[in-house]
Amino acid sequence: MALSNSSSQYGSLAKALHWLVAIGVFYLIYLGLEQAGMERGDAKSAIRATHASWALLVLTLMTIRIVWRFMDETPAHPEGMPGWQKISATLTHWAIYIAVFTQLIAGAMTVATNGNGLPFFGMRIPVPIADNHDAHEFWEEIHEFNWKPLAALLVLHVLASLYNHFIARNDVLRRMTIGTGS
Repeated sequence: MALSNSSSQYGSLAKALHWLVAIGVFYLIYLGLEQAGMERGDAKSAIRATHASWALLVLTLMTIRIVWRFMDETPAHPEGMPGWQKISATLTHWAIYIAVFTQLIAGAMTVATNGNGLPFFGMRIPVPIADNHDAHEFWEEIHEFNWKPLAALLVLHVLASLYNHFIARNDVLRRMTIGTGS
């Protein structure tokens, strides 16, 4: 399989980044929900540190993914796909990218504006951001709200890919998984 995309399917790098980011985002949502109802303490702090560490990994992968998207060809929509579906697919993809970056940056800023470096698997990455209660509250509100529209967009994305595979019977899902054979 080619590293780069073609006009009809995604290459191995785009596929790997897609699935690694997807797994990472779903894991982050799980960790966020897991710690949300917990009382303060060591268990919650451990989950938050894991959440923050994985978030930095996903941010790195997502940054590579978006750079690659601009550098590489993007496969065309399948022939016969209605125009409104092409527009919807494109807008949904970009909305997901924006929502993922917003969530990751808001989470990092929530930690940073609390006067802490960013946790990364037992280390702290220093950031040149001062402790600021109002900024902390602002970023925390964004982080706590944004996961819901992000989750809705992800559900829409999954449902659309299943629709394309099982009902429209085109290659949208195959070209991001096993390939189209072309």
